[in-house]
Amino acid sequence: MSSSAIPGGAPPPPPPPPIAKNTASSSAPTPPDVHPNGPQGGFLVELLVYNGAPFKDHWAYFIHPSKRSELGVLMEAAGDVRNGFKIEIERSHDLATNPPTKRIPLQWVGHELFGGDTPGPSFETSACKVEAPGKTLNAVDDIAAPTGRKVKLRNCQTWIVESADQLVEDGIFRPEVAGYLHAIEQL
Repeated sequence: MSSSAIPGGAPPPPPPPPIAKNTASSSAPTPPDVHPNGPQGGFLVELLVYNGAPFKDHWAYFIHPSKRSELGVLMEAAGDVRNGFKIEIERSHDLATNPPTKRIPLQWVGHELFGGDTPGPSFETSACKVEAPGKTLNAVDDIAAPTGRKVKLRNCQTWIVESADQLVEDGIFRPEVAGYLHAIEQL
């Protein structure tokens, strides 16, 4: 009898599986490459991330000219999954009043998409082609009959991802911006 055999003739248990090493595919997605200085008169579109623990983080767009990085236009789907969301656009938003957890530059966009010092209809119209998510969480007392299928909860992140797809379709965002947002969405 070999020394590695278990008494009674049974073979030894198999070795544990190898520990997976971090690979490029398991690392965090890389944000789009955005030059710190944009084109003359351009606007920087950033993703603002607000910590939502224990729930999903809140996302919003922040659009500003390079010369005033704390003052700009905030675009978001505000609300919750129980009551629904609505698109809100706040001009002259000062980030000092409610600083985000993270600011992720997404892309510079040309001044021709905007009027004056604030984003105008072209950018906003494109993003707002995507409706804000409606109510997707039913309360216990809701009368709707159960369908037996999983409901995808749509939220502010859903709106950002879908509006980025629309901005790509309309030639405003590069495809890698929407790809990055798809990759980091909390499902």
